[in-house]
Amino acid sequence: MTVQRFHDETIDQYSYLIVEGGEAISVDPNRNVGPYIEYLEDNKLKLRAIILTHRAGSFASGWAELRQLSGADVVGASTYGFHGEGQYRKAGRATMIEFGNGCHVMTQLTPGYTADSISLVAMDAKGDTQGIFTGATLLNEGTGYPLPRPEDMNPLHNKRTYAKEMYASITNIIKGFAPRATVYAGFGEDAHFSKMGSSTHGQFNLTEAQSENPLFQHKTADLFADWLLEDYPFVPAYVAGCQAKNPEGYPVWAQALAPFRELLAPEHQEAIKLNQPIVNSQGGAVILTPEDAADGKHIAPASAPVALPLGTDELIIDTRPAADFRAGHPRNAINVQAEGPFALWLGSIVRPGEDFYVLVDNSEHAYNVAQSIAKIGYDAQVRGAVLWAGGLAAETEEPLDMADFKKGHVGRYTIVDVRPPKAAMEDTRFYGAINVPVWKLRDRWQEIPRDRPIVVHCGGGYQSAIGASLLRKFLDDGVKVYDLGAKVKDFKAKR
Repeated sequence: MTVQRFHDETIDQYSYLIVEGGEAISVDPNRNVGPYIEYLEDNKLKLRAIILTHRAGSFASGWAELRQLSGADVVGASTYGFHGEGQYRKAGRATMIEFGNGCHVMTQLTPGYTADSISLVAMDAKGDTQGIFTGATLLNEGTGYPLPRPEDMNPLHNKRTYAKEMYASITNIIKGFAPRATVYAGFGEDAHFSKMGSSTHGQFNLTEAQSENPLFQHKTADLFADWLLEDYPFVPAYVAGCQAKNPEGYPVWAQALAPFRELLAPEHQEAIKLNQPIVNSQGGAVILTPEDAADGKHIAPASAPVALPLGTDELIIDTRPAADFRAGHPRNAINVQAEGPFALWLGSIVRPGEDFYVLVDNSEHAYNVAQSIAKIGYDAQVRGAVLWAGGLAAETEEPLDMADFKKGHVGRYTIVDVRPPKAAMEDTRFYGAINVPVWKLRDRWQEIPRDRPIVVHCGGGYQSAIGASLLRKFLDDGVKVYDLGAKVKDFKAKR
């Protein structure tokens, strides 16, 4: 039995193909299904099932396109809606999915990360365990933070309830799996809802986990919940969109990238070609040869050319570097830089269902930005994508007089710290700073005094660029707003 791992660096998510005897099972496919199709074609494999270890909330899943292309069954503990080839199988305790000459994948209900979280045990024809798949429930030297559950109407339930539920799943179920079998987790250390410290993904087994993973050091569910929730992260706006849309499935990958077609370099044009079906009329998965695909008939339609709505209240996301943005940008634009955690912060500022325009500075960034938008499920909200041209510069930002600022800011500037509250409290750079996390600025900008110039800072410059541009969008033109940017590093923490 072979396990092929696929890593999505944008969201630090891992998905898998379990392969044996000419057949394969997909585990937690991400939005871009091209790499799975390519692997199936190259190895002449039939996809038997697509198993979802949870209803994804931190990324947009590609299960719908993969099922459409392969005709494979979909397996999960939630209901997923679709029509056409394949069927849905409800995962329960010890549900068996057969593949590859007598091999099986067995599901086990392990709620906590989500209500429908399951873990998988892959067994060969002899019944020996060849791999354990734990989604976000058990990670290398850590675990996942439980996601919100908008569908849970019980007023007594909260994150602590879910954390304790996760503890029971780990200690009562997962801990009892084969101790030496390799564990394949669903996320890495940079995933937003991962609690992994400085660990990397790596391979591990349950024996190693029980001695090295800090979650096993907590002897009760309450102690585990205390440890897990002490640094629970903020919930980006896009999570609610993923939770609502994933059960129905997203449009195909090529369609998601189509609004950026005119901006993509030739080497990236292949991404907007529709994947070819690998289903025959009986529903059994077979691979079509390249000759089966007619040239020019399988390209996703691009959106019509658009003009950037300068001077309006539309949402314009300018993805250029902060320095270029300050040198000239469209009025009301919000600076979410392509270089950096773009998907996370776009999905924290823009809300599900809100239309927006995208401004990029080159074809490489256009490709990366298009992928990031699709991976959080925001592609249907893109009204247009535009390449930067100097004539679009409606506003420039005069630089902050650093000598004057360093001379004394108290009483002369309003300092806005847009970092998370814990970081702002533990690493104060400026006494008297107002802490409004950047993801809350759209709702709380009225709290900022407007009687003096405003200086926005974070810990390194990325979030402050967003925060400063948001305040310029909402505040009166007469109020000067400066982005301290990376120069914040010139100021030592006060405590």
